Amino acid sequence: MTVAIIVLAVLFLLMILGVPIAISLIIASISGFISSIYYIPLEVVPQRLITSVDSFPLLAIPFFMLTGEFMMSGSMGKRIAAFAFAAVGWVRAGLAQVSTLTSMFFAGISGSGAADTAAVGKMMIPMMESKGYDKGFAAATVASAGTIAVVIPPSIPMIVYGVTAGVSIGDLFTAGIIPGILIGLSLMMLNYWLTRKNNYSEEKRTFEFTTFRKTFYEGILALLLPLIIIFGIRGGIFTPTEAGAVAAAYAFIINKFVYKDMDWKDIPEAFINAGKMSAMVVFIIAGANLFGWLLTAEQIPQQLAQLVMNATENKYLILFIFNIIFFIAGCFLNASAAITILTPLLLPIALGAGIDPVFFGLIMVVNLSIGLITPPVGLDLFIVKGIADVSYDKLIKAVIPFIAVMVFDLFIITYFPAISMFLTTL
Repeated sequence: MTVAIIVLAVLFLLMILGVPIAISLIIASISGFISSIYYIPLEVVPQRLITSVDSFPLLAIPFFMLTGEFMMSGSMGKRIAAFAFAAVGWVRAGLAQVSTLTSMFFAGISGSGAADTAAVGKMMIPMMESKGYDKGFAAATVASAGTIAVVIPPSIPMIVYGVTAGVSIGDLFTAGIIPGILIGLSLMMLNYWLTRKNNYSEEKRTFEFTTFRKTFYEGILALLLPLIIIFGIRGGIFTPTEAGAVAAAYAFIINKFVYKDMDWKDIPEAFINAGKMSAMVVFIIAGANLFGWLLTAEQIPQQLAQLVMNATENKYLILFIFNIIFFIAGCFLNASAAITILTPLLLPIALGAGIDPVFFGLIMVVNLSIGLITPPVGLDLFIVKGIADVSYDKLIKAVIPFIAVMVFDLFIITYFPAISMFLTTL
């Protein structure tokens, strides 16, 4: 336990100083190697960093990142937003509902909460402000909707968990469908209530079936992409990594040769942006894997499992404890880092309590998605803060109701597992 205390102290100190999370994890791990009573040669550091990312399933990450870049380089994103506007833009809180529904559609393509939030925020926040919505509310709406991208497949955190835990990524994707829809609908209900309570601008429009049909036909090829990914994986047509490649190729072909609104000069930029985001995620995974390997070598997971099982064997109480741990971790750690660190620590406890590893991964990902909008390091908050030019304290105040609703959804998902898991049995 002495090593664990040292590495955690070093990790939090470096994070407080603003050192990037991947570098913080590596330095903290090295401090653990030096302080360990066992001889662990430092040659292990580069070996673990390389072998931890030498994984075929992890190739899905850059492919899905590239899919999102291709989608925004052409008009696929705008067509999806236009369809969402025709579908729900006529109801009260119309633009807020459009933001949430658009994020749900985007979630089925990019798999990245940050990319989803940035793409939707740039389109919807200025539009909501022009219609009289409060800046804080507009930013909080987009930020919370962006969290759905890590729940609805294809989800990059689910890919990371699947690789770390050795479970089916296809099953994880399938298990995330209903929870993602549940969270999206809950946020839309909250949008309606807050808009009515605070008397924000109401869209005075009526549902127009002609516009709905027109935008559906114009966006059908973009709307089909999430279905191609899910049914392709579940039908055994391709693996999640191959699904990412197919999705990227599909987005490129549709934008370039069908919609004909992607320039050749946009392609290098799309590859560069996808490469940067992928490198950041993979670097974090490598550092977190080294950190987790050190804790495992020090037998911390076994000691922690024994401690929890001695305290209680009640599965529901253990799930409650897990949710508290995940929520706290999400406030301070990137989702990929938290998954890579916590999975080796807590999965043995979950298996010992009879918790399905796919269900355990789903709870972890849903919980960590809330971390995207919780201070102090909620990534989605910083993205929308820059777009909306709103003060951080005002944004925090505005996002609290959204956090509360998502925590409520989390407990529904946790204690009614059939809601999520029945699709994996079909």
